[in-house]
Amino acid sequence: MSLPAHQPFSGYLHHWSLHRPPFLSCPDFFFSGQPQRETLASLQYFAGSNWKLAFLTAASRSGVSHLLDHLVSLRGFGSSPVDVILTRTAGKGSTSPMQQLGSVLGYGQCRDVTQQMIDAAIQHSDKQGIRTLWFLENCPASTIGVAAEFAQRHRNFSIVATTLPEHRRLLQFNAGMCGMQIELEPLSLHDTCSYVTASLHQAGSTRSIFSEAAITRLHDLSGGLIGEIAVLAESALTTAACSGLSKVTPSVIEQIAENQTLHRLQQNDESDELPRHRVA
Repeated sequence: MSLPAHQPFSGYLHHWSLHRPPFLSCPDFFFSGQPQRETLASLQYFAGSNWKLAFLTAASRSGVSHLLDHLVSLRGFGSSPVDVILTRTAGKGSTSPMQQLGSVLGYGQCRDVTQQMIDAAIQHSDKQGIRTLWFLENCPASTIGVAAEFAQRHRNFSIVATTLPEHRRLLQFNAGMCGMQIELEPLSLHDTCSYVTASLHQAGSTRSIFSEAAITRLHDLSGGLIGEIAVLAESALTTAACSGLSKVTPSVIEQIAENQTLHRLQQNDESDELPRHRVA
């Protein structure tokens, strides 16, 4: 999973007879649980419909980035002539979605990409009968309006904007048009179990490493969010190996979750601290 940066102690791999980290740093492995299959099916329906805009809502650490990477690697939907463009907003200082779109459409690193230049590139694809889907991951509210205008102007150009649940209403308001609603749900307990088993298998495991109770606890504490599962599970392998355990137990999962909670609280406290000014 290409999820949050995390570099675990690699010595645990020998303890569990693994070839590589099973849950993190494995971009070639895509787990397709029920939520992923339903989301991909909804996107395929969207690609073949008359909808011009869709909102893909997903909670943080739900694995939406990995799903979009997988979608791009498919190079379309079956036999449908669809060109998939993916742009990402990584935070302050990152290249704007418009500049990224211009780069993909053939304008390289040009910083002065205009709407007219993008219109011309879209029209070229349109004349060839190719449907273009622009996926905007973490779509900014400042971009969705312009993106929606492109979709309205061009017959074979549509937008899929990914957003957090709490931001969807503002994004839809700024779009100025109705959009199809798609949600990437958390994994069920059954899918969590399948994900853990599949991840360990692709890393070389030939035995059960997590107890059934540990997987249940992992699911409960992660809320079924695949990104959270990956981080907790990878850390649990390291902790259990350092303790010489032959299996990952529920207590190990709880210990990892508690440490991560304390770490996040500490980070929040540090970010909330403001310089104190003495009042004269």
